[in-house]
Amino acid sequence: MENYKTSADWIKNADAIVVLTGAGMGVDSGMQTFRGKSGKWGAIEATENKSIFELSNPISFIENPKWIWGLFAQRMKEYENTPPHQGFYLLKNWIEKLNLDYFILTSNIDQHFQKAGFEENKIREVHGSFGWLQSTKPKENNEIWKNNLNLDTLAQEIEEGKFPLCKDNTTMARPNIYLFRDFDYLDTYSKTKLSFYEKFLSNNHNKKIVAIEIGSGPHVQTIRTKTRELITKNQAKAIRINPNDFAIKSPHIGINEGALDALKAINNYL
Repeated sequence: MENYKTSADWIKNADAIVVLTGAGMGVDSGMQTFRGKSGKWGAIEATENKSIFELSNPISFIENPKWIWGLFAQRMKEYENTPPHQGFYLLKNWIEKLNLDYFILTSNIDQHFQKAGFEENKIREVHGSFGWLQSTKPKENNEIWKNNLNLDTLAQEIEEGKFPLCKDNTTMARPNIYLFRDFDYLDTYSKTKLSFYEKFLSNNHNKKIVAIEIGSGPHVQTIRTKTRELITKNQAKAIRINPNDFAIKSPHIGINEGALDALKAINNYL
């Protein structure tokens, strides 16, 4: 219980918070994680008898477009129909109640922070998101555009071999997300968000920052690297929330709970 109280004290005395999330943030909304025994990647590999590296990469749009677009159509629909859990709104309430500056760094592509009402320009999706599309031939077309696909009909269209197209109506489109072995990902929007994040850090130079890392495991280090940078470069205090991989060096705090339970427990002291 002391960890919850200390976490709350840190947040109450902070000038700004950075919320850093991985797939574990979505578990309480009913979504799967990707790594581990029960993760989505393992289930796909078992069904397809291939590694996820062979399946979820840019080459699949050439070799197996029906499979990869079918996977994305299913996930887009799932994310669209799944509301963010209460933990998102607890974080938002803390920011408003305590008048905190904030920024979101997430490896998730579900746009749930946007759905929960966080400002678009204060969210950086480090692996892209389903909110944007790009060409499968980025050397010919390096634009990205808003994803306005009709998710009610998308799966059926894909089954019929009708795939989303670029604005030229000839080249296949793809989600603007970073896949495995992906040299075709256009990071234009991600770089714009990076500049916003750097400005946030500049504005909060020498101020008290708390990093709240939620549901990010050790397998893909993108989010955890950002937490370490905040600790070393910005002297941030870090709170790591993870039901399994919660260890972090003192004086920082590790909480071995899921996202929602941990945020509720901290909220009790706020």
